[in-house]
Amino acid sequence: MPKIAGVNPLGVLFGALAMFFIGFIWYGLLFSEPWMNANGLYFTDEAKTTMQWLTADGLQTLQADAGPNPMIMLAGFGLSLILTFGLGWHMKQKNISTLGTAVLFGLWISLLIGVPLMAYDMIYTPFGSVMGLFVDGSHTVVTFIAACAVLSFFD
Repeated sequence: MPKIAGVNPLGVLFGALAMFFIGFIWYGLLFSEPWMNANGLYFTDEAKTTMQWLTADGLQTLQADAGPNPMIMLAGFGLSLILTFGLGWHMKQKNISTLGTAVLFGLWISLLIGVPLMAYDMIYTPFGSVMGLFVDGSHTVVTFIAACAVLSFFD
């Protein structure tokens, strides 16, 4: 298969799918409520169809029964593609191709670059929280490791 900058596009696609699926599990099933509370998102009634959050313009309300916006989900998958390609490119620069080395590479890149970038939100915004950083940061660690692991199978 042809490569882009030495990276197998099929590996990027499957790595991005792994990231996206982990995101669904992380934010949709495992840590939905802690993440929403950490980011100031609250359901206002028992039916859980109205959500409120605090913004610079005051309290905002949204009918949440429509489900996620498909364009936002598509943009999120686009970010997963970009991140996976970047991880793959860096893995090629370091000649990383074994599963064990790829997993360690994903761990270190996530801890040294991914999580610290997310910490800016906690430090500089009034809405940042330690719990939000924990949920987002742990998601970053797991997804970087998973994407690098998948990429190690595509040379």
